[in-house]
Amino acid sequence: DGFSGADLKALCTDASLGPIRQLGARALDVNANEVPPISAKHFRQALRGMNPSVSPSDLDVYLEFNRTYGSKSLGATESDDSEDDDSVERDGA
Repeated sequence: DGFSGADLKALCTDASLGPIRQLGARALDVNANEVPPISAKHFRQALRGMNPSVSPSDLDVYLEFNRTYGSKSLGATESDDSEDDDSVERDGA
C-alpha cells in the first residue's frame, strides 16, 4: 500500500500517544495506571493523518531488484520452484 518501515514506525509512535491525547490536560495529573490502553481506535486515528511515502514507481524498482538479486521466496510460485528442482544436476542420477 506504499507504506515504508519508517511509515509504520511513525504510525505506531503516533498511535501510542493516542491515550495521552485522549486524557487532554488531565494527562499531567493522572497516575500511569490511569492511562487508557492503546487500542485499534488509536491506530485508525493515527492512520488518518498519514500518507504512504513509497510511490508505485519506487515500489516497482524494489520489486525488480528483488526479482534479480533477492530472495526467491518473494513472489515465487510453486511452478517456479519445481522448474528449479528439475534443472539441478545430481551426482549419480
